[in-house]
Amino acid sequence: MSDATKTLRGRKEFLFLYDIKMGNPNGDPDENRPRVLPDGTHYVTDVRLKRFVRDFLKTQGNEILVDNVEGRTTNLTGRVIHYLESNNLKKATGSELVKILLDSFIDARLFGSSFAFKAEGTQENGEKIKWEPKPEPKTLTGAIQINMGEVLHDAEEVDIHGTSIFASSEGKSQGTFTTYFGLRYALIGFSGVANEHSAKLSRLTDDDYDLFLRALWHGVRSAGNTRTKVGQIPHFLLSIEYKKGEEFQFGRLHDYVKLQGVGDKPPKYWAPPQDYKVDITMLLERVGSQEERIERVQYEKSPDMVFAHELPESWSRMNIDQLPKGR
Repeated sequence: MSDATKTLRGRKEFLFLYDIKMGNPNGDPDENRPRVLPDGTHYVTDVRLKRFVRDFLKTQGNEILVDNVEGRTTNLTGRVIHYLESNNLKKATGSELVKILLDSFIDARLFGSSFAFKAEGTQENGEKIKWEPKPEPKTLTGAIQINMGEVLHDAEEVDIHGTSIFASSEGKSQGTFTTYFGLRYALIGFSGVANEHSAKLSRLTDDDYDLFLRALWHGVRSAGNTRTKVGQIPHFLLSIEYKKGEEFQFGRLHDYVKLQGVGDKPPKYWAPPQDYKVDITMLLERVGSQEERIERVQYEKSPDMVFAHELPESWSRMNIDQLPKGR
């Protein structure tokens, strides 16, 4: 259970870099092609990153509000009814219902929810009745807000062709041709903020935030059980924790990350991380200018990520696998 008396001690801010090779980090709703802005910048939505987080948290035994029930898609009301009935909880309403939801579902504490409930049939004393949950408040802003992710360099779109092992119809011995769209290589940057004031409402704790960081790191890798996401690898995760009472944040930390090519290969044709170096000079300058506001800076990095300079000794290693696993 989350303890509202132990919510975030202060504001926190994170930067997350991961890459993908010969895969699609986030397909568009029309043709399932990599999403791209008019200027050619490829991007990944915060919704996609949150899905990675939710899916990983579920594997660790955490209850997820935005989920399905017994393998079938359900609406929010159905999810809540299923949870209450499975745990022998009464059909609460108002602020009591919201408290139950926040105590029970880690993703509600992290990201909030609209709590858009509709009347739905439920069993009571052997009879099916209509019950409409009425939470108060009806909308809750999540303590963690995530910016849209961006590919931090020019990336080449590719059409990846294959052949299925199944024939297209009876009597045909050959499989059918398949095609999916992806990027040859992309380093993706996300950033976001955990707000201590919103945390008091969503009951987000410091342990919840640490669990979120662990889910970021492992979530994109765990998503590799699908063909278009199999090439995803986490490479760098940074968390800035501000002193209690500091009303400050940089915002959009991935804007402070630049890439320097190694050799003559254009960014569009980079493939492994060894084709470039990560330059965070601007980030180091920004953090240094506000060090009196900062409690500590933690990071995790993969052995394949090459920086243009040494990371500060004052930054401590996160030891990602030692962070909470949830409940």
